[in-house]
Amino acid sequence: MMNSRPTKKPDAPRGPFRELRRAISRILGSRAFLMALSLLTAVVFWSILVASDGTLTREKTFQNVAVSVTGESTLKSRGYIVMDDLDSLISGVKLTVEVTQSNYSRVSGTSYNPHIDLTQVTGEGENVLNVAFSSQLYGPVVSCEPSSVRVNVERYITRRVPVVLETSGGLPGYYLDSAKTDPTMLSVSGPQSLVSQVARAVASIDVSLLSGERRSDRNSVQIRLQDAAGNTVESDLIEITNQTVLTDTVVVETELVPMREVPLEVESLVTGEPAEGYELLEVTVSQESLLIAAADEVLDAITVLTTDQPLSIEGATQDVTGTVRLRRPTGIENTVPYDVTVTARIGEMTAQRTLRQVQVEVDGLDDSLRASLSREKQTVQLTGPYTFINGLSQSDVRLFVDVNGLGEGTHVVPVQISIDNAPEFACALSSPEITVTIRAR
Repeated sequence: MMNSRPTKKPDAPRGPFRELRRAISRILGSRAFLMALSLLTAVVFWSILVASDGTLTREKTFQNVAVSVTGESTLKSRGYIVMDDLDSLISGVKLTVEVTQSNYSRVSGTSYNPHIDLTQVTGEGENVLNVAFSSQLYGPVVSCEPSSVRVNVERYITRRVPVVLETSGGLPGYYLDSAKTDPTMLSVSGPQSLVSQVARAVASIDVSLLSGERRSDRNSVQIRLQDAAGNTVESDLIEITNQTVLTDTVVVETELVPMREVPLEVESLVTGEPAEGYELLEVTVSQESLLIAAADEVLDAITVLTTDQPLSIEGATQDVTGTVRLRRPTGIENTVPYDVTVTARIGEMTAQRTLRQVQVEVDGLDDSLRASLSREKQTVQLTGPYTFINGLSQSDVRLFVDVNGLGEGTHVVPVQISIDNAPEFACALSSPEITVTIRAR
C-alpha cells in the first residue's frame, strides 16, 4: 500500500469586507456592547411596563386655554354687574394638570372648562375672582396661570324711560297728522352710573321718506338713548327691553293728510268805525294765506279763513295792531295757527272848506307910499286834514300881497296865504293875482 501525501487546503479567499467582518465580530463580542445592549433591553421592557399600567400619572401642560364666564344672570338678579370686559382681562390661561397614563393622549385643556364664576362677587367695588374648573375627571389641576382676576362691580338697576319721536324733513303737499311709537315706554337696565343718566329713548323719522300714496305707515325705527341735555348715552353694558325682550327698535305709526293753501278773508278780521274824520285805509296781516291740512272732502269745502273775534277799530284815530284768533273749520288739522297778527291802518279824512270875504292885506309897503288893491277881499277854498280844516275860523286865515321893493305905479302881484301851525293843505283863491296901485302919500 502506497503512502500518499496529505492534500493541502487552499487558502480562504480574501475579499474587501474581511476587515469589516472582523471589526463587527470584535464589537459584538466586547463587554461594552453587551452592557449597552442590556441597558437598552431594560429600557424597552420598562416602557412596555409603564404603557401597560394605566394607573400611573404624569403631568401635562396646556397653553392659552380659553376661559368662559358664568353666573352673569345670577349676579344681575342679585343687583350687581361687572364693569370690566372680562375677555380682555383674561382671555386664556396656562394649565398644568396631573393625568393618568391611560388618559394622557385623550385629555385637552378644554376638558377642565376653566371659567370665572361671577357668583363669587361679594359686593360693589373691586372683587378678586378665582379661576374655577367645572371638571377634574382626568386628574387634578396642578397650577393655573393666572389663577384669578380683579374686577370692578357696580349696582345693577332697571328703570322705565319714555320713547320720544323726532321728525325731520317734509313731504310736499302732505302734513304729518299723527305719529306715535309702539311701545311708548321701554326698560333700560345696566350699571347705575350709566342708567341713571338716561332720560329718554329717541326714535327719528324723515317725513320725506314716507309714502303719500299709502298715507298710513308702520316702520321699524332704530332707537338711541339720551340724557336730559340731549347727549347720547351708549354702552355695551346697557340693555334695552320691551316686556323682557331685548330690543333696539320701536315701531312708528304715521298718518299723512293732504295740505292746501287757503287765503284769509282780510276784511272780516276788523270791526267797528274809526273816530269822526278818520277812515280805515288798509288792513294787513302777517300772512295772507295759510296751509291747512285735512281730508280731501274737507279741503274742497273751505275757500277762505275768517274769525269770530275780529280786531276792533271803534273810535280809532291811529293805526291799530292786534292778534286775531282764526276760526278753525271742522275737520282741519292743527296746521292752522290759532292767532294771526292784524294791523288796521287808520288815516285822517280829507275835508274842504270855503271861506268868503277874506280881507287881503298889504305887506312890505314903505311908509312914504300908499297902496290900493283891485280886489280887497277874496273867496278861499281850503283842502286838508279833517280836524285842521273843520277847526279853522275866518280869523285864522290871513291873505296878503308882498309889495316889498315895489315903487310907485301899478303892479300885478300874487295873493299869498298864511295860517299859523298849519299842516300840509291846498288852497284855491277866487283871484290868485290882483293889481296893486302904489302912490306917494
